[in-house]
Amino acid sequence: MTYAAPAQTATWEIGRTVTLEETYTDNLRLTPPGTEQGDWVTTLSPTLSVRARGDQLRFDVVYSPQLIHRAREGSDDVVHKLNANVTAELVKQMLFLDARSIITQQNVSALGPQSQSNINDTGNRETVRSTLLSPFLRHDFGLDARVEARYTYSIVDADSAANDTLSSSTANGAELSIRSGPTFKLVTWHAEYTKQHIDYDDARIQDIDIQRISAGAKRLVTPQIGVLANVGYEDNNYLTTGRDLKGAFWNVGTEWSPSPRTRLAATAGRNYEGITGSLDFGHCTRLSAVALSYTQDISTARAQTLLPRPIETAERLSGLLQCSIPNPDARQAAVNAFIDQAGAPATFGTQIGFNSSVPFLQKRWTASIGSQGVRNTVMATVYTQTREALGPVDQPGAGDFAQSDKMRDSGAAMLWTTRLTTQTTFNFNAGLARTELIATGLTQEVKFVRFALTHNFSRRLSGTLSFTRQQGSNGGPTYSENALSGTITARF
Repeated sequence: MTYAAPAQTATWEIGRTVTLEETYTDNLRLTPPGTEQGDWVTTLSPTLSVRARGDQLRFDVVYSPQLIHRAREGSDDVVHKLNANVTAELVKQMLFLDARSIITQQNVSALGPQSQSNINDTGNRETVRSTLLSPFLRHDFGLDARVEARYTYSIVDADSAANDTLSSSTANGAELSIRSGPTFKLVTWHAEYTKQHIDYDDARIQDIDIQRISAGAKRLVTPQIGVLANVGYEDNNYLTTGRDLKGAFWNVGTEWSPSPRTRLAATAGRNYEGITGSLDFGHCTRLSAVALSYTQDISTARAQTLLPRPIETAERLSGLLQCSIPNPDARQAAVNAFIDQAGAPATFGTQIGFNSSVPFLQKRWTASIGSQGVRNTVMATVYTQTREALGPVDQPGAGDFAQSDKMRDSGAAMLWTTRLTTQTTFNFNAGLARTELIATGLTQEVKFVRFALTHNFSRRLSGTLSFTRQQGSNGGPTYSENALSGTITARF
């Protein structure tokens, strides 16, 4: 339902759905053969979505609690899911606000059972909450330059009854930046200074201070090709086993955009950890899209919680439709309509759980491809990455790094959606993920397949029948699960 407002205010869209799901699983706790426990699980999920678009406001909030009842076990759970993003212009052309709040559930450790659903009771799953508030001032010096001064406050909190690897924490940060304005055509430039303090509730974990200053420029050689360079200095007080994580850094690179459909950006450089690099390639047509990326950075479980990057169906669909629907708001509406109509899963991949208070060096390759036809839509993604601990792994909250200070992860997933009739859609979803603890040779591997048939009885009522099978192994006994689910979704 859409409520139209005067031109100078926002247009609001409010959606309400209720989903009732009944599932039979033959292995509720994902335990080894001979110890399985089957159960009937009822899940009720009311969802409220609120979306606004206006000259001074962008507002996206989706809240969906899950009420879970396990009949044989006799247990009840209530878990909350929230994804809220707000961007507002509080004082015209001067004061702005970015805000974000996320509540999600994730697996804690690679060494435990890897549930893809909240219905499983494994003891290896927790709720993580993160909130970020970032007011900022912006001023344009005509068409020559833009200056921003930003303050950021963030909170990360987790239910860590089974594992203390993600201690609750708060952070305060400031950022000052200046960048060239529209006057500069052939040469653009920028400079930034950031400072952040992270305070952990657990007194055993060292608080963190981060400072970074950088400057860079890009020169267009042709309208399609540009060369760029960046320099800077970074100072982190992470508790480490080797050299301090501070020092100068630099990188040089190129950007190539032969058309609005194709982009390639690559950099190479060096920092206090050694050689660095990045790659970002994307190409799309009206019916397909491909992407390839490489990133290398120092990160923490806290930072990744604030900026989660799962294999989300909506994100992949948006990339697939980028060329056919250039307008981002219209593209998002098309993505939402496709997911509702097809009954596509919110997340079509799987990633093995990991939390740690230890900072780590992460190197990650990701590739994805998608194709959309009249009846069929296919999306696939693969990734590989390494994570290397930069601090002592015997400190509190080290998590899986206590077993190995270096890990290698890889995975792949695909989703095939085919429209059988105007009202009926079939989905096939498969994926695998593997984590190796290099020091011990221990591996965790998860595989799953899912078949689902969705029928739209009317514009407001749909039903889905699905079957999921997953297998897992953490270097010891394997486990498997077969789950059959029936779902009814009503929209109001």
